[in-house]
Amino acid sequence: MKTYQLTVNDLIIDADFDEENIAAIFHPLLKKWTELQRTQKQRIFIFLAAPPGCGKTTLALFLEQLSRNCSDYTPIQTLGLDGFHYEQAYLNSHETDIDGQVVPMKDYKGHPSTFNVPLLLKKLTEARWEDNKWPIYSRKLHDVIQDQVQLTEKIILLEGNYLLLDEAPWNQLHEYCADRVFLYAYAAVLEERLIERKMQGGLSYEKARIFYERSDKRNVEIALANDRSAETILYVEKGVFHPVKFEKEREV
Repeated sequence: MKTYQLTVNDLIIDADFDEENIAAIFHPLLKKWTELQRTQKQRIFIFLAAPPGCGKTTLALFLEQLSRNCSDYTPIQTLGLDGFHYEQAYLNSHETDIDGQVVPMKDYKGHPSTFNVPLLLKKLTEARWEDNKWPIYSRKLHDVIQDQVQLTEKIILLEGNYLLLDEAPWNQLHEYCADRVFLYAYAAVLEERLIERKMQGGLSYEKARIFYERSDKRNVEIALANDRSAETILYVEKGVFHPVKFEKEREV
């Protein structure tokens, strides 16, 4: 393992990556994306999808750093799907249908229905040919801030939970994607991580578990069920990535 410093949500963290993974998986991916962009001669988008708690943001930022440290690759720019949450005022005033029940959106923030997919489609369409600005999600404000990140690179790595969903309106995103990567981990491992994450944010164990059962568990299940269109599927275990080739290998 080698330790790298990354900035995640405005915090500098130490992230450990297996050097065999870097050589066998990550460098080939960066080479593939560089060749795709040079062939298409326009900006391309790579989708990195995973259930919550899988470490996709950390991996995306690491790949960005790796691409910038090697002159053989076209540099990539990482963006997150979280910037396309509906704004909090919208969530507070709207409802959505979940499992046949009409519920307040604000109580299920993070569910696929709480994302502004039409805005994402608009940004993707514009970005093929122009350096437009994209929104971010502020962890301090717990809200979206519009037009904060200027696109500058020819390869954009977009990471998020639901990028590979095969249902409307999410499946409209797929035509904009040049390559798809899916990160997979066992549901029980993700449950532990997500409860711990909420506890680190100040919730008691009981409240963290209630939130997991109401929201995160459903979101994990939705994401795990939508890996089928990915060209590359990686199973993550204790910080090591393993390519998945067979259906039985990704059973949960």
